[in-house]
Amino acid sequence: MSFEPLQETEFHDYWQYAVDSWMRDMIEAGFIDSNISKEDAEAEVNRFLPQGMKTPGHYFFNVVENDENVGKVWVGVRTRSGTLEAFLWDIVIDEKHRGKGYGKGAMILMEDFARKKGAKKISLNVFAYNDVARNLYRKTGYRESAITMIKTL
Repeated sequence: MSFEPLQETEFHDYWQYAVDSWMRDMIEAGFIDSNISKEDAEAEVNRFLPQGMKTPGHYFFNVVENDENVGKVWVGVRTRSGTLEAFLWDIVIDEKHRGKGYGKGAMILMEDFARKKGAKKISLNVFAYNDVARNLYRKTGYRESAITMIKTL
């Protein structure tokens, strides 16, 4: 398994996936109203990537196994409080390839990438309802550090 840089020609499709995924997750988690427009969702995601895939400190990869793309990874590297750290923005394994260990393999590759960039730690956000992702992260050594709670009135 390896990472191959996402090509600019692939970024548009990934961007659309990222916006749709962000909308779905934020609605499911109760952070935003289901009436949000696609334009508003794009504006929200664009806050993190004002220069698209050329936004400094952001890296996009295809997860490749036997010359086949099996998923995508978006990771950022930034300095916070004087420490270089990585942030896993997104990891997705294509549905037909799930359950085959590619998620765990991609996490290991992402950690290797972060180490080579000089990162001293990695953080990520995972939604409470996403048991599959939470289990993957626990199995690869991550611990929960904060829990957000919401009550709809």
